[in-house]
Amino acid sequence: MTDHTTLTMHREKVRIRDKEMLKAMLDLTQVAVVGLHDEPYPYCVPMNFGYEWEGDLPVFYFHMAIEGHRIELIKKDPRVCLSISTFLDRHGFASYRNETHDYRSVTVFGTAEIIKPEDDMDSYLHAFSVLCRCNSGRPEVKQASPEMLARLWALRVTAEIVTGKTQYPISSVEEVPMPANQPRA
Repeated sequence: MTDHTTLTMHREKVRIRDKEMLKAMLDLTQVAVVGLHDEPYPYCVPMNFGYEWEGDLPVFYFHMAIEGHRIELIKKDPRVCLSISTFLDRHGFASYRNETHDYRSVTVFGTAEIIKPEDDMDSYLHAFSVLCRCNSGRPEVKQASPEMLARLWALRVTAEIVTGKTQYPISSVEEVPMPANQPRA
């Protein structure tokens, strides 16, 4: 089995390990592709996410229907991989740092846990509060409607490994946002 903590990147100089830079990269987008163990292929599904990062590693939150294939897969094996990225095509525009495209990506390996309101209402509401705060600036979720309780569960992914990557080396949080496309000279 691969030890993901020791893997080196082909272009190690573009790896991002800095917590603040990784947080800034996560703030660029609202969708994570969640990879689950399945046979004969991995099962990957894009999901809206929120996160909080108070200690060494982040915790991610998702919402999902109360039934379906992903729930069965998580019950069998809760180990997941998250792929979170944003991409900018510079084709037809001036290159930046001699590049014709730009990206920021974060990869997370962690453990998923289903949060059901009947098991832990406080954690359930907290998950939805984080989702709302990260995605729309909406207020904290203080209570769930009967419709929400009947059809939605939350998913918490506790990160164990987090790494980022960029198109070209960057060295500060200020460099995380991708410069906008500029007309060719």
